[in-house]
Amino acid sequence: MVFCIGMNLQAQDHNLESVTAEIKQITEIEIEAFKRGDCDKAIDFMDDDITFYGNGRKAPSKEMIKNFCSRLTRPFEKPSSVDTKFYPLTEKSAYVVRTMEFAKNEKVYKKEIVTKVWKKGNNGWKIMHLHSTIKQIAEN
Repeated sequence: MVFCIGMNLQAQDHNLESVTAEIKQITEIEIEAFKRGDCDKAIDFMDDDITFYGNGRKAPSKEMIKNFCSRLTRPFEKPSSVDTKFYPLTEKSAYVVRTMEFAKNEKVYKKEIVTKVWKKGNNGWKIMHLHSTIKQIAEN
């Protein structure tokens, strides 16, 4: 019985590793589309019923998110550091936390944290929830 439980846990770990690999790949594709201003492609990664918060404000629709995406000035400021963590939950769900810091003269003055919850359905992986917050950091 212990052998069966061990094999089952090992299989689950392998499945979660494959979820992590899939999420890493589609996250990069989605981010690059957003950076380039390919808003149609970026929006295609979002579920029709996505909950989207930008700096604490809820976007009422995907259409508003698309309009926001298309109005952004590009290229974006390049962060001085980026840390992306991937958290598989099940074979059909995961979340990603991406933290970006922006510095001048080696001093961080702005930080952005983006959290995305992904769910795998009939149409593949979709973002169900996205929250992005940008915070200016006061100088001491």
